[in-house]
Amino acid sequence: MMIYSRPPKLEHPDTIHYEISMLRYAALQLDSNLVDRDAWVHLEAFLLHFRNLIEFLGNDNIRPGDLRITNIWDLIGATPPARLAGINAEGTLLFAKYEPSDKAGGGRISQYLQHCTEKRIDDKQWEVSTMMKELEPLLREVEQSLPKASGVLGTVAPIPTLSRLTASTAVGTSTATGVRSLLPKTPQK
Repeated sequence: MMIYSRPPKLEHPDTIHYEISMLRYAALQLDSNLVDRDAWVHLEAFLLHFRNLIEFLGNDNIRPGDLRITNIWDLIGATPPARLAGINAEGTLLFAKYEPSDKAGGGRISQYLQHCTEKRIDDKQWEVSTMMKELEPLLREVEQSLPKASGVLGTVAPIPTLSRLTASTAVGTSTATGVRSLLPKTPQK
């Protein structure tokens, strides 16, 4: 029998620290020239945690029980970052960019990841290095204001730069060294 569990998140800040650590880890793995299914797994992990974090930072549509940059400080009894409004405004721009409504053209991360959709056959390039460059400064500000992780999770250091990295959920992955197809190789006759 195979049973797995993610590490326990003992406090609300641990949830955010987990998302940040997993995003950085997935980005670093993608930057290491993975091939085939390994690259797809890390791309999907990257997109999942990226989406969770831009939603945390910039989606003002709060459902009951959601953690957001605007409510976590009251929930944990901590002082919010001095630039809370600015972080939220920049997060809102990232959320609109990567989770655009159908009226705004669609192409949301969730359309390629969350469930099986007709959109999944459309080629979509994800500029992972650009996405991290846009998000990392906000993550650093949030981390500085959150209580430290409980220690159960560990951390992944901030990522200063990635190689020029683009990945696709439909056809393959491009890296700094060129385009590589992630589809299984067909034997040559």
